[in-house]
Amino acid sequence: MKTQSEITSALNAIRTCIDIDVVGAIIEDIQNKCLSLTQLMGLSAETTASAKKLLGEKEIEVFTLKNLEKLPPSNAMKLLKSYCAQEIATLEYAERLNSALVHSIDALRSTMSLYKTEMQNGLKQ
Repeated sequence: MKTQSEITSALNAIRTCIDIDVVGAIIEDIQNKCLSLTQLMGLSAETTASAKKLLGEKEIEVFTLKNLEKLPPSNAMKLLKSYCAQEIATLEYAERLNSALVHSIDALRSTMSLYKTEMQNGLKQ
């Protein structure tokens, strides 16, 4: 399992790759961007899983150390969320970046498909 700092580093690497713009209509650039994003899917899945595990471990730690079982359930959940705010935020960010990867790849595939159709119809040189 990854540590919080390793997860953050991996998420930063994924975000950096997503943020690289593809300028112009050079199909090779679009293909390369799609390939690089596809290669990050494994890292994204691993990072999301690590973030979930880290959150689960933190919840167990907080629940047992802070004696939350003595509180009403709604209050215990509010306190638990406040103690685990960093881990929750990391997991949400990992999930959103994973979603961004998927949608970016889909958009690039659509662009490549349009390019292929235009090539077949003789609209591109």
